[in-house]
Amino acid sequence: MNQVRKIAAGAALLGAIIGGGALTAAALPANAATTTDSSTSSTAPNSHTHGNETALTGDTADKVKAAVLAANAGATVDEMTTEDDGSAAYEAHITKSDGTHATVKLDANYAVTATETGGPGGRGHHGNSNETALTGDTADKVKAAVLAANAGATVDEMTTEDDSSAAYEAHITKTDGTHATVKLDANYAVTATETGGHGH
Repeated sequence: MNQVRKIAAGAALLGAIIGGGALTAAALPANAATTTDSSTSSTAPNSHTHGNETALTGDTADKVKAAVLAANAGATVDEMTTEDDGSAAYEAHITKSDGTHATVKLDANYAVTATETGGPGGRGHHGNSNETALTGDTADKVKAAVLAANAGATVDEMTTEDDSSAAYEAHITKTDGTHATVKLDANYAVTATETGGHGH
């Protein structure tokens, strides 16, 4: 009987070892799958652009800017991106010398294929019905005062101001790339500069 019990005990122990090994082997794929899922989720894209459009840099940006300015003398290039709607390879949002906005389309060879008036609206006029774009002598005086207070800045837009806080306002891009709104009184003196402006 003792011999039979020893054999039975040995068989049970062997079964436990084999069973444990099987459980360990079965657990491994589950762990591997968990690790793979974690790795996949950590590499999710972190895009700051709209859709598949990306900001242009380096040589491409230089060539696009040169082509855009050649076709729009005196304009300011506000933004340049790839174009993902199939109509062109690149696009640039600009402020023309008269203060209006436009979107310029270019093909892969940096040739201008279209210029759409209005631009994307992101940096354009914010739509207050009583504000009007400045022109002529008034625009010149406002621009001079704004640039005197913000050396090196680009004036993106100038309008009358209808909220009684000032007579005029100008939306600018500073030399560090940040945006601001400059308020001026009826004598073209700067009364306030608000960080942020319209942006894109």
